[in-house]
Amino acid sequence: MFVFRCLRLVLRDVLSQSCLHHFLLEFVGTALFLSASLSAVLIKADPRSTGPTNHSGPPEGPPPSGFVACPLQVVLVFGLSVAMAALSVGGAVHLNPAVSIAMALTLRLRLWRAALYVIGQLLGGVASAALLLGLMGDVAPAVNQVSSGVLLHQAVTVETLITLQLVLVVMVTTELPLPEVATPLLVGLTVSLGHLVAVGATGCGMNPARSFGPAAVTLDFRNHWVSVYAGTHTHTHTHMLTPTHTHKDASYQLMSQSKVDFINQ
Repeated sequence: MFVFRCLRLVLRDVLSQSCLHHFLLEFVGTALFLSASLSAVLIKADPRSTGPTNHSGPPEGPPPSGFVACPLQVVLVFGLSVAMAALSVGGAVHLNPAVSIAMALTLRLRLWRAALYVIGQLLGGVASAALLLGLMGDVAPAVNQVSSGVLLHQAVTVETLITLQLVLVVMVTTELPLPEVATPLLVGLTVSLGHLVAVGATGCGMNPARSFGPAAVTLDFRNHWVSVYAGTHTHTHTHMLTPTHTHKDASYQLMSQSKVDFINQ
């Protein structure tokens, strides 16, 4: 009886307008963010293909591919696009499964809501990759892979560090009395920093939704475990480094109706 009452309350919360609204925001925000950011990896005109052509001599170098990704462009677009998406749909969105799970582990978010948000984020990643697949015909360059010369333990370490610094910044910004527009901008700078560090080694999979979308569309899950394993380490370190949230949020009053304290915030 007790278990059924708990499940009924959880289901009522999951199907509430507030929870479904946040699920939709996570889906739309992640789709916007990744559609813009992944396009930086796929869409970059080769300058050799747009300038005047010299027909008097043989062509210099290999024929232009038409699509060349610039690392600095990728760094800037990822940081700016996550800030844009967060501001567009609301600054309270996570747009990253690692952030949502860390929020749940530090008692800032109910576990079942975090699970629903993660589903929305992963679906948003798949939707953005499918959109770019329809536009470009190929999203294989957007799949995260460990670069040649980079060992797997090095890739896992780098991914863990960049994801950890992102999650910690998000945690701190939720506690500080910052202007509403400041949090997305700080998170965007943190995302750019992570890409500066890791884009050459792993393609920077600090966002599992970013890694999952192209991998699911192309069915190429090689080295996908690197970002998942790094995310697991990140959640462990975040739980140890970040104090649990002690403010009793009004949303947890749902559990008090049955005198069940699921999460002692």
